[in-house]
Amino acid sequence: MINMKTKNLTQKLNFYELVGIILGDGSIWNYPLHRVYGLEISGNAEEDKEYFNKISGFIEKMIGKKPRISIRDQKLGKYLRLVIYDKKFVDYLINDVGIPYKNKTFKAFIPPKFLDWKYSKHILRGLFETDGSLYFSKVSGVSSYPRVEIKTSSKELANQISDILKRKAFKPHKRTNKSDKTVGVYISGPVMLEKWIKEIGFGSTKNLTKYILWRKLGYYIPRISLKERLKLCGGAQAAKGSDL
Repeated sequence: MINMKTKNLTQKLNFYELVGIILGDGSIWNYPLHRVYGLEISGNAEEDKEYFNKISGFIEKMIGKKPRISIRDQKLGKYLRLVIYDKKFVDYLINDVGIPYKNKTFKAFIPPKFLDWKYSKHILRGLFETDGSLYFSKVSGVSSYPRVEIKTSSKELANQISDILKRKAFKPHKRTNKSDKTVGVYISGPVMLEKWIKEIGFGSTKNLTKYILWRKLGYYIPRISLKERLKLCGGAQAAKGSDL
């Protein structure tokens, strides 16, 4: 059992986190000509199962219909796919919430009415769980220096993320990956990671276990599975600290 406070590190999904998830790895289908209206969210087949179940449960409570989760194959390996078909839900996301759906990859942005911190902190958590990563750079050959990064192909979204973090006294940096033309917004170091934990938090056990393992060992072990991290963290309950 790990002797550390983990309460509130994983939080119950709320609507604004869902907005961030959709902006990250979500695709809204709105094809009136073919009468196709739906939402698809994709993720890691091994690491995101629990988080996708949480997303599915939230959507079901929201609209009274349960999304379908499946595992699909692609050239780079298997991925997780959540799909829900519902015209009213799609209309709500587009017209009331204001989530962009045309050419979203390069044109995604946080709707202006949600830029206030009480909304945007949840949106950032959802964005991180889909398009973000917690990783540890090597210091003296040991993976111990933490970085929290969100990557996006939308320059506007990258600027919004950076501005939101700056307003809350984070110290974000941006870098452009020339190979895939994405922009990474990242914060570095233990102080910034702990501030993220306190003010934004993680939505998934996937990322929570990375943080706990780093805290426990003083360094991180790269390329180990969620199952292995849970074992090293003392089990699922020790990692969660509280219910998802």
